[in-house]
Amino acid sequence: MKRSFLHRAWLLPALIVGLALSLPGCDAIDDLRGNDGHVADGLHPVLLDGEWGYVNNEGRMVIEPQFREAYAFVDGRARVRGPRSWRTGYINTRGELVIDNQFEEGLNFSGGLAAVKFDGLWGYVNRDGAFIINPQFADPGPFHEGRAFVRDATEYDWNYIDPTGAVVRGLNTPEMERVDEADFAEGRALIKADRSDDFGYIDRDGEPVIPTQYPDARAFSEGLAAVKVSDRWGYIDADQRTVISPRFIEAGPFRNGLAPVRENTNTWGYANSSGQIVIEPAFDEARPFAQGRAAVQVNGRWGFIDTAGRWIAEPQFDEVRAYYNGAARVHTITLDDEGDSITRIGYIDRDGRYLWFPTR
Repeated sequence: MKRSFLHRAWLLPALIVGLALSLPGCDAIDDLRGNDGHVADGLHPVLLDGEWGYVNNEGRMVIEPQFREAYAFVDGRARVRGPRSWRTGYINTRGELVIDNQFEEGLNFSGGLAAVKFDGLWGYVNRDGAFIINPQFADPGPFHEGRAFVRDATEYDWNYIDPTGAVVRGLNTPEMERVDEADFAEGRALIKADRSDDFGYIDRDGEPVIPTQYPDARAFSEGLAAVKVSDRWGYIDADQRTVISPRFIEAGPFRNGLAPVRENTNTWGYANSSGQIVIEPAFDEARPFAQGRAAVQVNGRWGFIDTAGRWIAEPQFDEVRAYYNGAARVHTITLDDEGDSITRIGYIDRDGRYLWFPTR
C-alpha cells in the first residue's frame, strides 16, 4: 500500500528553514519552489528518505516517493524500479505503472520505443509495453530518426536497425565499431570503421556520405560536425566543406548557436558558427548548451552560464546535469562521520534558483 505523502510533511518546513539560512536575503519558499515560467509540465525525479518520486517545475511533489530508482520522463514515460521490485518498468505522468516491472534493465523511450532487457537479451517495446522487436541483441541503442545502433547477440556485429528490427545496410555500408555518439542526427550518423579505426558518416540507408578518414569526430549538430585533422579540431558541414578551419585543441557540438572549444590554453570558452570566440576562455571544463544554459566548471565546482556568458548559477555544485524540461539537476557531496561520501540531489530553475533543495 502506498504511504501518504502527508507522513513526510514535516520535511518541507525543515527544508525551507535550511534554505533560508543558507541563502540569506532570498525568499526561502521561492528558492525551494521557484517557477521559471518554462515547460510547466516538466517532471523531475527526486530522492527523499531513500525513495524516488517526482516534482514539477514549481518544486511541488506530484508523484509520491515510492520507487527504488527513477529516471527522467521521455515521450510521456519514465523508467523506474519498484516500488515492490528491483526489476524495471515504466510509469506515466500520473505515477501509474503502465508497463509492469518485468525487465532486467531498460532505456528511456525514444521515437516511441524503449529498449528493454528480458532473459538476457535486449528488444524494444512500445508505450503500452508490447514487444515490437523481440529480444535478440547484446547491446541496444535508442531510436533517433528511425534508426537504432545495436550489437547482434550471435555474431556480435554492430548495425543500424529500423523500427521493425530489420538491419539497414547498403551496398557500401562498412563494418562498424561502437562509437559514443552513434545516434542519427540531421540525416547523418557518425561511424567508426572496423578495420581502420577512422571516423566518417553514413546516411539513413547506410551509405557512406563522408568517407571514414578522420582520426576522431563528433556527431552533426546545427548543421556542423567537429572533426579532427592531424592534431587539431575544426568543423565541416553536411557536404564535407570546411566551415571552421582546424585550430582547436578540443571541440564540442553546437547547441543554441555555440560550441565549447579549447584553442591554445588549458581553459575552455565558446565559439559561434563562424568560429569566433564569443565567450572568452575562463573555464576548466565546459559542456554543450541546453535550453540556453551551459554547465561550466571553475576550481572543481560546477555552475551555469547563459549564451551571453553571464553566470546563472555561480560555481557551487559537485556535479550537474544539463537543463531538461526547464530545470537542471545538481549534486552536492559531503562526508559523513566515517568519511563516506553522501550525495544529495536537487534542481535549479532557469534563473539558477532552487526549485528543489538537495535531498537524499
